[in-house]
Amino acid sequence: MSELAPLAIAVPLIASAATAALGAFAPRSLLAALNVAASAFATAACAVLARDAALHGSVIHWFGGWRPAHGVSLGIAFVVDPVSGALAAFAGLLTTAAFAYAWTYYEKDDGAFAALLQVFSAALIGFFLTGDLFNMFVFFELMSVSAYALTGFRSEDSSAVQGALSFAVVNSTGAFLVLTGVAIVYARTGALLMAQIAHSLGGAADPLVVVAFALIVAGFLVKASAAPFHFWLSEAHAVAPTPLCVLFSGIMVQAGLYAVARTYWSVFSGALGPHGDGVRDVLVAFGVLTAIVGAVMSYAQRHVKRLLAFSTVSHSGLMLCGIGLLDPRALGGVFVYVLGHGLVKGGLFMGSGILLNRYQTVDVEALRGKLRELPWLAVVLALGALGLAGLPPFGTFVGATLIDDGASRAHLGWLTVILLLTAALTGAAVLNAVGRMTFGWGPPPDPRAVTPGRENPETEAATGLRLVNMAIPTLALIALAIAFGFVPVASTAVAAAGAFADRTVQEAVVLAGGAPVPLPSGPAVPLGDGILHGAIGGALALALAALGLFADRLPIWPLLKRTYETAMRIPHAWHSGIVTDYVTWLTAGAAAFGAALLSLTR
Repeated sequence: MSELAPLAIAVPLIASAATAALGAFAPRSLLAALNVAASAFATAACAVLARDAALHGSVIHWFGGWRPAHGVSLGIAFVVDPVSGALAAFAGLLTTAAFAYAWTYYEKDDGAFAALLQVFSAALIGFFLTGDLFNMFVFFELMSVSAYALTGFRSEDSSAVQGALSFAVVNSTGAFLVLTGVAIVYARTGALLMAQIAHSLGGAADPLVVVAFALIVAGFLVKASAAPFHFWLSEAHAVAPTPLCVLFSGIMVQAGLYAVARTYWSVFSGALGPHGDGVRDVLVAFGVLTAIVGAVMSYAQRHVKRLLAFSTVSHSGLMLCGIGLLDPRALGGVFVYVLGHGLVKGGLFMGSGILLNRYQTVDVEALRGKLRELPWLAVVLALGALGLAGLPPFGTFVGATLIDDGASRAHLGWLTVILLLTAALTGAAVLNAVGRMTFGWGPPPDPRAVTPGRENPETEAATGLRLVNMAIPTLALIALAIAFGFVPVASTAVAAAGAFADRTVQEAVVLAGGAPVPLPSGPAVPLGDGILHGAIGGALALALAALGLFADRLPIWPLLKRTYETAMRIPHAWHSGIVTDYVTWLTAGAAAFGAALLSLTR
């Protein structure tokens, strides 16, 4: 069974090579079918691995048969637990949906787009499955390099090149942080396998260990678009092809968060466990900042893809808070939230791609009233907005319920309020846009505002079967996001998170060759409070959207407008579009993160 792990990466890479080799002369439909089939195989393989890990314990594949001897490992391993297997399968699912959406996307392409997207997918799956800290870095960088090229794929468009450059510079700087931290860990322990590093560190939390942890986590927070490392995300999303945006917001950002959780629980939890309160305070603080900045900026956007990008930043902050609570129940909520949010965001980005295809723009004001022509799309976007707000039965409400439970157990009731408000604000931002694009509601735009203007379509106008081809995966993802809320997954997620956080069991299984431990039955998780919480979030999203659409009818509208414009000057100035500014913010943020950790873990 363990052979499925390398196959889940090998098959997409083979499909990538075949696409690149045959792209110049093979029929587009053949290449599309090949890539959908390869991604579907990877999805199925990872799903089987996740199921086997849940039923029988972690699945371990040692490359070349280099198994540990006397508790020391020199080999490279894939270690598949229920969480890593499920997230790898979800990455494959979103990639399959993206390829299905793009079936006829690049008719004049020579196969480069699909080949790069398969490399991106293979690296993403390898990232989730690896049990080696250095290879986690390698897979993430392979993913990033292919993402840079895909973001700037329309190289004739200068804005695409600029977005790809910002993406590359900021993320490469984050990669240097990760690599430096890994080098310190290797110098300290002489190991790269996560279980071996954790065993070597034991309970020693000297300043060098804290610095290594801070560098690695700060680097992965760049990938996760946590504030103040998030500036690259909106730049990349605004210009990246729609299928790539589905993966960016649906799973790549979440992969950075997974890396934070994996790094702490599988590597540093023994050494930093006595200082858990300090680690929790720092991670939650950065999560709250991210959630607020992303929500506020999303509400201020009139470019649909930027709006969705900033909502991803906000929800990344929400999930970072769940991880930062260092509580298995909250961690289980994060894993459920990743799936629910990824389905919703994938459907929303596919909807924005249909808008761009149809109207050559995703400027909300330029689209005023035009969405009446596609009422089904307006419904899809509105449903996605309510999913972002956490309205039941969307899967996001299940994850939010578990995170709220974790916050209550940590006596951080105020955190629940902040997360509720920020999630509602991101949903309101999308509902606001839908109201303007469908019914023409809302005050007229400020004539002094910079408009996104017309954009080059990503493919020829979609009509007939082409539009159906784009609509099916869009509808499917939103339908899955709704159906996911009916799946009794909460108790299983909590049990899987508990196993994920149990470092000692992983050490025994990976290093000592102990018997894998099947996933135990999780505790019952009542969702009654979560349903109420989600209903309040949905109602708040509708109320905030209505405020944005009809506030000009209030007597105090001039005062509200001036106050809003004044308050938004600072965040707009921060998002300058200048890559050197973003690197400066990254440097300052990493320094603050490290200093806070050092001060709170002394």
